[in-house]
Amino acid sequence: MRKAPCAELAELRSAYVDGALGADDRELLLVHLVGCAECRQDVDALRAVRELLTQTGSEPAPAAPDLSQRLLSIAGESAYEPLWTRPFRRTPPVGLVNGLPSRRRIRRVRAAALALAMGTALTAVGVIGYTVAPSGRLEVIDDPVGRAQAAFSTSLVQFPLSGNTLGAVMLADAADLSTSPAARVPGPTVAFGPALSPERAQSVMERAAATGDAVSYSGVKSFYAARGGRTMAAVLDIESRTGQGSQINVRSQTGQQLLEGFSPAAISSRVVDDELLTLLEHNYTLAGIDSAYVAGRRATMVAASRQGRLAARWWVDEATGLVLWQETYRAGTIELSFGFTWIDISPSAEMLDHLMPRLAVASTTTSWTRSHAAGLSASGWSCRRELAGMSLVRLHSDRAQDPRALHLVYSDGLTTVGVYEQRGRLDGTPNGLRWDAGLRAYAHHGASGIVTWPAGDVVFTVVTDGPAEVLAAAVASLPHDQTAQPTTMDRVKEGWVKILADVRG
Repeated sequence: MRKAPCAELAELRSAYVDGALGADDRELLLVHLVGCAECRQDVDALRAVRELLTQTGSEPAPAAPDLSQRLLSIAGESAYEPLWTRPFRRTPPVGLVNGLPSRRRIRRVRAAALALAMGTALTAVGVIGYTVAPSGRLEVIDDPVGRAQAAFSTSLVQFPLSGNTLGAVMLADAADLSTSPAARVPGPTVAFGPALSPERAQSVMERAAATGDAVSYSGVKSFYAARGGRTMAAVLDIESRTGQGSQINVRSQTGQQLLEGFSPAAISSRVVDDELLTLLEHNYTLAGIDSAYVAGRRATMVAASRQGRLAARWWVDEATGLVLWQETYRAGTIELSFGFTWIDISPSAEMLDHLMPRLAVASTTTSWTRSHAAGLSASGWSCRRELAGMSLVRLHSDRAQDPRALHLVYSDGLTTVGVYEQRGRLDGTPNGLRWDAGLRAYAHHGASGIVTWPAGDVVFTVVTDGPAEVLAAAVASLPHDQTAQPTTMDRVKEGWVKILADVRG
């Protein structure tokens, strides 16, 4: 049998003196005592102390206090407990016979300690997640309309057939554009030449889309709109140069300058251009007539109809393919009409004398493919592939990672709708807008229709160059209900999602 070290047997020696050892421990200790004089001396000393304490507890107290009496007075009732119980002694609860902890009590203590440790750990996890999570207070959106208009106007310039006229006038104050119907400048002549086949009409539109900003010119354009019970008019002076862009001056009919700025050359997307023409051909019936005239130039007129009703007409320059004039109709009445009253085609693309400040600067400059729409929808954005009967043709954001603003552009080939979404909240009524109970949003009807409203943690702003029913259909298709505010656990979860994302890089 292995000889145990003396220090390991200290408790066994004390229990042996008290007669409280089991058979196995007693045998182990006796084998050790046979060969260890020091431990035998320790056992003798323990016996002497025990006998002294026992005698002191049973005999009358001496007249003068001695050492043993002083020890007993200090120890109190514990002096009569067996020495071997001292390492386990606890203050016993009421009704406990001895101070030995039971197995049930040990399990309870351990369970309580484990629960305390787990609670402390969970509390730490919650505090860390809550602290790291972004602040639950939403940013105030000061100018949702201005940002949405800038993004929408920039998109219109990029589209074939749209040009820069409508996008520029949309940025002007509608109050400065108001006029009387009698002030309208006569448009182009109606063609009386031979009718074109649908294939020929389609070919003319394809040429116009391909021309884009490939023609340099100086000109004056007239603009007229009849919307929301009011008529609006403007005059635009334009200097356009291939590969550079256009300098535009917007004036009221009385000559008051409303806007002046530079619109850079369009960054054409052949895929988008082709898709817009495909949408136009799919949703409308095209027909054409030769021998029309605009600003003294010979043009081909192409008309788009839906269900037998005229929707739009374009006058395309026969020599260059430039769109000289455009009109859109609602219930057979002109709603928008704009084009050249004077134009000088430049044979060369000389440099512009100087560049003015930009007419509009969009904050959503990061382009996404439409395949990202599903992922953005899963992140809480509203990214539908179709809206109010129109298809998603372009998708932009303010940044590639964790965007705070999205701009979605929908079209049926003729009408365009822009949906601008921003993370944040409105603080009061946006400037220049009024609450429209039917739309459940703040609205403004000018050269373009504009509606904005908050829904949860997103502010929606819809802009369109189309009629009122298109605007209403688009607004009704988007969320309006306020979502519940995030709970503490939602914020903790968001914080740990951010931590894990940072760890993964």
